[in-house]
Amino acid sequence: PALREELVIALIRSLPKHIRRPLVPVPDVARDVVEALRPRRGPIVEQVAAELRRLRGVQVSAGDFDSARLPPHLRMSFSVEGADGSALARGDDLDDLCARLRMRLQAELTAAASGLERSGLRDWPGGTLEQVVTLPGAGDAVRGYPALVDEGQTAGVRVLETRERQAAAMRAGTLRLLRLTLPAAGRASLDQLPNADKLALAGAAGGDPSAILEDVTAAALGELLDAAGGPAWDAPGWARLRGDVVGRLAMAVARTLAATIEVLHAAQAVRARLDAQAPAEPLRPARLDVSAQLGRLLHPGFVAATGAARLPDVARYLRAAAVRLARLPDNVAVDRDRMATVHELEALLPARLPPDSELAWLLEELRVSYFAQALGVRGQVSAKRIRRRIAEASIS
Repeated sequence: PALREELVIALIRSLPKHIRRPLVPVPDVARDVVEALRPRRGPIVEQVAAELRRLRGVQVSAGDFDSARLPPHLRMSFSVEGADGSALARGDDLDDLCARLRMRLQAELTAAASGLERSGLRDWPGGTLEQVVTLPGAGDAVRGYPALVDEGQTAGVRVLETRERQAAAMRAGTLRLLRLTLPAAGRASLDQLPNADKLALAGAAGGDPSAILEDVTAAALGELLDAAGGPAWDAPGWARLRGDVVGRLAMAVARTLAATIEVLHAAQAVRARLDAQAPAEPLRPARLDVSAQLGRLLHPGFVAATGAARLPDVARYLRAAAVRLARLPDNVAVDRDRMATVHELEALLPARLPPDSELAWLLEELRVSYFAQALGVRGQVSAKRIRRRIAEASIS
């Protein structure tokens, strides 16, 4: 707190020149900003940006500050201590400290909760699954988060170190138990498909449509799990969840299968365009970009990874890619400029974001708006908005 004014001065001076120019004299502006700051009302960069807009009318966002330019003594630093007070790790990157200590913490949590952990489950383990446990000797400071986990052919129970990992594991483990305890669904829908749809499925699954049916079933179960309010934590809740899902699964699989086939037909149209188009050198960058987009959207397990609700969007993205290829010979320069913007934004994505993050989907929407706007875009999408969202994700 004693360095708050110095920090605000340094933040203002880290702004791009065209934003910083109206904020002079910087020390006076910083003093006014500090007077208006209130602790624990959000990240300081967001509060400072809001006050600069209020005080000087300057359009500045949290992502405009360059925290890399702050001197070391103005950056938050962290020290993780053991029970005896010795420092186990120090640094100014909390994510890095967590990564460095994760294995040690996991080992200690596993040892402390050995009675909770299970393996090889094919049904609910019985009783109630505790949502929080504490590490002995740490008071309430170090907590573990039990969850069902997916072991591939079976499920298990593990104690994890964060609520985020618990939530992800619990969902995956619950879906595995549902697959193990529910009857197979979708074969009737598969048998009734016209030949063109069967060929599309076979082409996507290496000649075996049943492989993609597994993927479709996993996506349908995920949709039903979300609709039911998420995983259960006790035996009665598990019984209710399973009963709710079993009555809806056949229709959900049929619905998801139909959406998947739409995606596969759209992908076939894109591949046909690529095959028919002359491989002229000016068209090569855009053709490579579309091929990479195909690989990104359609990969083994893409149906469950995408989620049933987003499959119609994926079909639209692919139809937009086909429109782009059709227009490409007459729009090489415009296509190149728009593709450069998309690639620039892709390069800005934080490395820790998963490939199916909301930002990644926003970039797919931006491609539609650039190359086939008539197909429609979900929400308000622009390069400026996405750049701001990326900056906010990088700071958080």
